[in-house]
Amino acid sequence: MQVQRIDKINSPRVVFAVFLCLSLYYLLSEAALRTSVLSSASNESDYYASIVFSEKDWETARKFRKDLISLGERRAVVPGTLFYKYKPVKTESFNINSFGYRGDEIKPKEKDEFRIIVYGDSRIFGALLADENTIPAALEKELNEVFRDKKITVLNFGVEGLTMQRTADAAKHYYKELEPDIILLYSGANDINEAYSFGWKEWEPFVDDAHLPPAFGEKPDEQLTAKVKLLNTIKVTFINDFAEFDKMFNEKDFVSVPIPPDKLAVMDPFIKGFTEKIEEFCNYFNERGVYAAYVLPPVAQVDKPLTEIERHLLFRHESFSPGLNLFTKQCEEKIREILSKKRNFKVIDQSRVFEGIKETVYYDGVHYTPYGSRLHAKKLAEELAGIIEEMQNERNKKD
Repeated sequence: MQVQRIDKINSPRVVFAVFLCLSLYYLLSEAALRTSVLSSASNESDYYASIVFSEKDWETARKFRKDLISLGERRAVVPGTLFYKYKPVKTESFNINSFGYRGDEIKPKEKDEFRIIVYGDSRIFGALLADENTIPAALEKELNEVFRDKKITVLNFGVEGLTMQRTADAAKHYYKELEPDIILLYSGANDINEAYSFGWKEWEPFVDDAHLPPAFGEKPDEQLTAKVKLLNTIKVTFINDFAEFDKMFNEKDFVSVPIPPDKLAVMDPFIKGFTEKIEEFCNYFNERGVYAAYVLPPVAQVDKPLTEIERHLLFRHESFSPGLNLFTKQCEEKIREILSKKRNFKVIDQSRVFEGIKETVYYDGVHYTPYGSRLHAKKLAEELAGIIEEMQNERNKKD
């Protein structure tokens, strides 16, 4: 066997061949990007949405994103309270009413109207979704089909980025004026992420010049966006490889590094504070004769089965925040266990609402697809139908 001396290897030729292959790969990737639906994706969330949304829903999402960006900073704090809301505006894809929430103007409550208000985060607001695909709108439709002799109104009081404490404070602020029959508090994902980053804390009321965290849909840097889109085009090629790798793990597990010790230390104080605040919220309204319930929402980390894209998104989460997946899973499971034992207030457990669903319901690992949002609303309506019937029976007895 003839052995070639290392100083005689034609390295320039090898370097040129590698360079040529990389260049061809880049050009082909760029061509695929520019001629596919991904060409209209403006950031990573959009990238995944463009894959899983229908053509009609993706077109709506593009307009939604464009309208969001055109508004700049669209939220405003309410000084002296814990919450912030939106500035009133009307766009092609959504309206913000004079109360500062998504939807048409809220009229005075009618005599025979049954009114439900859903307070929550961007998943209730309906990030990238058409009005009819938001959870409150789909919930209203489902309930009115069940109770054809009633006028049931469901108001969307979701704001991106809000956590449970801020959402609960908004509910207390508005309930007298809006006269709700049922108040639903929908929160969890932002609370867990915030606890992972900052630990558990009691928030203080806002002052006039309070600084808000970046909103969903901030205008991206164009150069960075171009690079992200190209990298994502390459990444999607390997989703199947990730899925194959994921099969090495058993049914109960998903890829996650252990929770860092400093993050693990904040878990129990967070869970204790979070569940106590939920109980405080529900009792506050029950003492005032208003039916209030906490909705325990789903998170991807506890769902089975996950699609290949959803599994890939968990890898993505892990690359940014090592241990967050396991932190989220354990927090959700402990919160669920604690709340299941409470009997002095109502908890509507929707944490397993996507159990057994084989379609993608999280387009970025957190927010719901149109299909996921409508399905969630349908399941929630099934729970609420019994509650509404029971409330109506009680009222008939009093009459």
